[in-house]
Parts: sequence; structure tokens; C-alpha cells
Amino acid sequence: MKLEIRNLKFLSPALGTFLLAISALAADVQIRVEPQLISLLDRAILKIEFIDTKGDAVNIPEVDGLRIQYQGQSSETRFVNLKRSSKITHSYLVTPTQVGDFTIGPVVCTHKGGQKEVSAQLRVIKPENDKEAQQISEIMFSRVSTDRSSPYVHEDFGLELKVYVRDGVQIDGNFSLRGGMPESGMEGEFEWEVTGREREDRNGTIFNVFTLRTTAKTLTAGTFSFQPQVQIRVIIPRQDRRSYGFDDPFFGDFFGRQETRPIVLDCNQLDIAVKPVPLELRPESYTGGVGIFDFEVEVGPAAVKAGEPITIKMRVAGEGNLTQIMPPVLKGKHDLKLYEVRTVPSQNPNEVRFEQVVIPKSDTVAEIPAISFSYFNTKTSDFRTLTKGPFPVAVEAVPQQAAQIIASVPSTILLETPILGRDIVYLKSIPKVWKKSTENVWYKTKPFLTALTFPAILLLVIAAITSRRNALANDVARARRQKAPKTAHKHVQRAEQAIRKKDEATFYEAMWEALSDYFGHRLNLAPGDVSLSVVLARLPQERESLTNLFNTIEQRRYGIQSKGEMEEMKNLLRQLNATLRKCERIKL
Repeated sequence: MKLEIRNLKFLSPALGTFLLAISALAADVQIRVEPQLISLLDRAILKIEFIDTKGDAVNIPEVDGLRIQYQGQSSETRFVNLKRSSKITHSYLVTPTQVGDFTIGPVVCTHKGGQKEVSAQLRVIKPENDKEAQQISEIMFSRVSTDRSSPYVHEDFGLELKVYVRDGVQIDGNFSLRGGMPESGMEGEFEWEVTGREREDRNGTIFNVFTLRTTAKTLTAGTFSFQPQVQIRVIIPRQDRRSYGFDDPFFGDFFGRQETRPIVLDCNQLDIAVKPVPLELRPESYTGGVGIFDFEVEVGPAAVKAGEPITIKMRVAGEGNLTQIMPPVLKGKHDLKLYEVRTVPSQNPNEVRFEQVVIPKSDTVAEIPAISFSYFNTKTSDFRTLTKGPFPVAVEAVPQQAAQIIASVPSTILLETPILGRDIVYLKSIPKVWKKSTENVWYKTKPFLTALTFPAILLLVIAAITSRRNALANDVARARRQKAPKTAHKHVQRAEQAIRKKDEATFYEAMWEALSDYFGHRLNLAPGDVSLSVVLARLPQERESLTNLFNTIEQRRYGIQSKGEMEEMKNLLRQLNATLRKCERIKL
């Protein structure tokens, strides 16, 4: 018996090695695309499955005509006939940009049992409603143009953006600019406005053309490049998609809904050479005006006494850089006291008003000298000077006051005036010792002294608010980071409403949009660039919770049903709120 036990001791390591060998032989790696046939406007899911082994996500080689984004991993364990089987799946979203037959890979997958080289095939065909398109850029694209190819600095010039979408393709009508515009040297922000929609025939194909316009102005001279990255959302009926092997009627209803797919359009590059205002022949009265202007001056009153004020009112109106114009200066030798020119508010955006107060020092002043305003005319490319005046005024000398003689000898009238004690204030003798008064005067009280600090505090608050506003205007990434919680909260509220209505499809779409919009703003990414791998690269501290959120939401959006849906939805919403709060506290 002892010998048998000793033999079993030798047998146990051998048995373990044998079982490990069998396990290694059972390990496998598979790759598949679902579905393998899609249209140009559709998307597919690439899955790499590690069966009975463990493996990490792999970098998929770039494929011309396809955009591949990692979505996350999921795991599954099954028991069939008392045998345990496990599977780890890494999912990738495949978005085509042109039609054709594509080979994804070969990809070398390393797992616990060794390595395996795998590849997958995908065919992209023309859309059902457009049998000729070979690329996305043939179905939808954008073009930018300008009304001034060589404007001057500070001169307004228009930008026109046309978005072309083939007839039959549905979009939601929202246009977002994701970059491609100059980040410095421009005055203000671009405010695009949709000004028209029309149909256009381009080489026998009908396009719906949406026109967006804005006005731009530069602060410096130089060459500025414009290539707007316009993002639109294409509406795709889900019944055109494959159900990924699920034949249950639930999935047919689920995929019968519509979905929107974001697409960033191709656009031409527009280079605009902005010219500086020339230095040659610049008049002395030039104060920075660029454009086409009128100049008006009013002086009043026309008749004053020496030492009384006269107001000069100046108005500059027209098209150009009105906010950068300095006020005209009254020059020359004159017997006038000049006060600083001030800008007067105006409700007309196409004008600027100035006022200046002058005071004649003597009655020799007969006129207010002429005032000149010079500007650079952008139509004729030369300087123009507008002169108003001189303005005649009548200045009257101030009469001198007659001298009053005070009698040194009291008159009889004063002596006869009765003296009453109540009318006399007797002088007190000087005290021998001066004592400090204990009376608290009002200007030494604490409330008054505290109130004196309010203007300084108010100025500091205004300065802080202005500084923050300017910083956000110049730092797009910082502005988007601060906007992230608000945008996520809006979608979270929509998800809460979906739970109350038991609307699962709307709930998971709202959850995905909360993730996409939050991390898009938080990490300064375009919505189409938000993926699990990108987010984890910036926020690795929350790897577990983020992976679970991305994978679960993406699986439910693509129709993978779960048990206890409502309870899972509530738990998932709580996890989303908790994870976003943690991410918000992480410094990037």
C-alpha cells in the first residue's frame, strides 16, 4: 500500500502536466466580422475571441478605406455536460469610407497558450439608395469659399460653407464644426448661420445643398487657412442592419428603430492672404479706421462766456473696424482748454460716437478749428481724409466785479442797534489743557470703514470674472472641460425619464451619448473619436468601471439582451453617475 501511495505521488505531477497540455490544446483564438456584408453608410463589429485562454486587445493594422476603433472587452463562461468553457471577446467598431473587398489583418494574437495569426474579410457595397457612390465623399462633402480673396487687416470678409448631401440620404439637420479653423489671429468667434437650402444638379446627380455663412476679421496680417471639419448625423434605418444572429422577435423590433451615425465631411482648404494697411502716404490724422466711413461733427453752444464749456460731438458711421477706431484729435494752436475725448454709447452697431469738451480761455476765441478724420478705404485701396469745420463761436468776456468798500469807523446806525444777549455768541477763553474727545464720529465707525472695502472687492470680482471669461475664450480645451458635466447631466436626465417610461432603447442611447459627450468635452475629442481605448489612455485610474460601462452600453445598443433589464438599467445609471464624479476629480 505504501508503494502504491508513493507511485501516486509521482503520478500527480504527471497528471497535472497532462491536463495542462490538454488545456493548451483546447485554447484557441478566432476573429470574425458581423456582418461580413455592409453598405457604405453602415458599420460592422469586428470581434477577436480568446477561447479557454486569456489575451489582451491587439492593435489592428490600418486598412485603407476602413476606420477601426476599439470598443472594449466582454467575458463569458459556460458549463456544458459538466465541462467549463470560457471566452474573452475584444470588440472593434468598423466604419467604411469607400466600397470594396477588405482584408483585416493578419493580426498576431498572443495568449497564454502561445500565438496565433488571424485575419477577417469584409465586403462594403454601394448604398441601396445610391448605386453609383464608391466613397463617402461622393455622397456627402462640404466646400468653403470667401467673398474677399485678399482682405486687409481689420476688414470684414465673409465665409460661405456649403454642405452637399445626395438626394435620398437623410440627416438630422444639425451641423457641428469640429476644427479646421484658425486658432489665433482672429477677432471674436465664428458664428455660423444656416442661410439657405436648395437642390443642385452636379454631373447628373441631385444634391441637397445647405448653405452656412459667417463673417470673419483678422487682428494681424498674414496667411490664414480655413478647412472646416463639418460633422453631420446621418439617419440610418436599423432594419437595414444585420441582427448579429439573433432571430428573436424582440431584436427585430429593436433593430427596426432608426439610428444616427456621425460623419465628418471632407472639405477643401481655403487660404486667405490678409494684407496690412500700408505705411506709405499715411496721413497724420489717421486713427486706425479700415473700411468705408462717413464723418459728422456738431459743436455747441455757439455763444458762451469765457470759461464756459463747449461740447464737440463726433460721429463715425459705415462698414469697417468701428471698435478699433481711435477718436480724431483737435490739433493746432488755439486758446482752448481741451478735455479728454470720451466714447459715447450708441444703439446703432454701424456707428461710433465721441464727445470732447473744450473751454475758451478768453474772448479772443472766434472759432473751433477744423477736425479731420482719415481712414483707409478698402474698396479703392487708398487713404481718405474727411474734414469738418472750422466752427464759428462767439465768446463773451466775463465782466469784473465792482469793488466793495468796508467802513473802518462804526456808523451811527450800527451804534444805535439794540444788543440782545441771545444774539451774541461770546468767545470762550482758550483752555489750559486740550482733551481728546471720546465721541465716536460716523466716519470712524466700523460699518463705515467696512463699507470702504466694498468697491475694492467688487473690482477684484469683476477682474476675476473677466479674466476667467478671456481665459475660456482663448483656451478651447479648458472651456470644453468645464462644459463636460453639464452636457452629461442633460443625457442622464433623459436616461432617468427612459427608466420611468421603461424605454430601453432610449435609455441606452442616452447613456452612450452621456459617455460620448462627457469624454468628448473632458478630453477635447470629437464625438466620433470617443472610444474605450482613448478614454483609458487618459484616465487609467477608472479602468474597471469604464470598461464595464462602455462594454455593457455598447452590447445593449447592439441588441444583446440581459436578464432583469430594469434593475440593470438602474444599477448602470448609478455606476455612470459615480464614475463620472470620480473622473471629474482626476487631474489631467
